Amino acid sequence: MKGEVTENNIYHAIATREDAHWVVAINDLPEGLVGVTQGRTWSEARKMAADVVALLLEIPEESFEVVMRPSDPEMADAIITAEKAKEEAELANKAAVEAMAAAARTLTRKATVRDAGSMLGVSHQYIAKLAPRGS
Repeated sequence: MKGEVTENNIYHAIATREDAHWVVAINDLPEGLVGVTQGRTWSEARKMAADVVALLLEIPEESFEVVMRPSDPEMADAIITAEKAKEEAELANKAAVEAMAAAARTLTRKATVRDAGSMLGVSHQYIAKLAPRGS
């Protein structure tokens, strides 16, 4: 079993709240291996799940990821929705930065850095970072 990892190095785990602990069942392990652990907090439970995978497969923790979801469907859906929204926001932010940089380069060809900053509603220092002289 040593060194066996999933194709994409992701192990899925389901956490169920039982009294004061999260009990975690780890999926995607090679046949014959059972991974169950617990933690008092969500963070501790996720860390313990990663420890179990690393110990059972004898692989370093940095070589894989454990994606843990609550067994409660409403909680799991809320997490998935929030993660998707966060990913979309990060993509939108990246697009906004790229658009601001393009605008800064265009504006500073015909206006001062200070004026470009005023036009875009940002500081002239930010414009200078986005469109350094000679770019």
